[in-house]
Amino acid sequence: MRSLHGLLCAALIVAFCNPAIADSTVDYSIGGGRTSNVFKDPTLLSSPFGEAKLAFRGSLSLEDAQLAYGLTASVRRIARYHFADERRAGVEIGYMRELGEGVKLTLKAGIEHRRDGDLFLALPGLLIGYSKADIAGAASAGITAEHGGGKSHFTAALSSLDRGKVDFTLAGLPRTQLEADNRLFDLTAGHIRPLLGGEIGATLQYRTNRIPAGQQDRLGRYPAHALRGSLAYGRTFAEAVTLMAEAGVLRIGSPELGRTVEQSRPFLKAELAVQLPRDTIFKAKLARDIQLADIDDPLGEDVRTVGLSLETALTEKLKLGLAFEHAYSDWLYYDYRTHTTATTATLTYTLAKGAAVALEYSHLVRRETDKAADFKVDGLAMRLSGSF
Repeated sequence: MRSLHGLLCAALIVAFCNPAIADSTVDYSIGGGRTSNVFKDPTLLSSPFGEAKLAFRGSLSLEDAQLAYGLTASVRRIARYHFADERRAGVEIGYMRELGEGVKLTLKAGIEHRRDGDLFLALPGLLIGYSKADIAGAASAGITAEHGGGKSHFTAALSSLDRGKVDFTLAGLPRTQLEADNRLFDLTAGHIRPLLGGEIGATLQYRTNRIPAGQQDRLGRYPAHALRGSLAYGRTFAEAVTLMAEAGVLRIGSPELGRTVEQSRPFLKAELAVQLPRDTIFKAKLARDIQLADIDDPLGEDVRTVGLSLETALTEKLKLGLAFEHAYSDWLYYDYRTHTTATTATLTYTLAKGAAVALEYSHLVRRETDKAADFKVDGLAMRLSGSF
């Protein structure tokens, strides 16, 4: 953790003191607010919070290649429950090289240290929380090739999450691991070509999520794999309407998948953007996919999402953003379902030199098969952000 913070500081010093690095930016954000439900559960524990983010990104042009890099750090302090404070620091790097005419190689890698906490047990007069440190990593290699009037692409990606042992707030409780590690491997291949004023594409994707054998039964988390084939079409109409739609079939498999669970399911991804008068942009999205990582179910979740957003300029410097999203998740290991509705309203005022102040109100409602697990969250936050 300290080494990542030190690397970030060193990079910032180079950016400010070395004019030779011209293609670099520093993004910052600082703010605070209040949430009515810190842990997003039925306990409904509220608290003020403060947060800050800093990111340094840049690129270097090499002979027939380009190197991109990024360093990030963030902190979120929960005033009443410090065991739930969040700290993150990460490093990422990318390399792109032209291998020949129309052939491009792209390599990416990154690692992030995450420290956060959660609530373990809440009883009248007794509150037990915990904090832990996780390590997240990701790496990918991709090749794109232009031929026959179209473009083919192939990408292999690996992401991992190593869970740390938790430190409880109650003295005497031993350190232990509450969540399982996972490794998600992704192979994606496809081809895109022009058609009827737009582009049509075909994609084949295979994903497999691996869980260490010793953690599966002990921590209730199991491996799964998914194979997906889909066709997509995208086009811009009259420079005001942009439409992208992708549909296909996805098949899920796992040794722990019940025999009555439907293995073949639809895959869908559709996005619509409309440029309206007075600098107003309307967007809509519709998606359905199987999630294998970062889930509540032990195996996977069939997630259907509907989203709407509207951004409009009230004045030259004042903008209003409205967003609505409803997600329906069908668990695959347990016969269990969740509905999550999130609504956000944001007022943004642009200051001098590209800085901006934003006031955000958010409202989230969660409904589950177990009614006792239902909860809602209201949040209000103000942030100052910008780049230089």
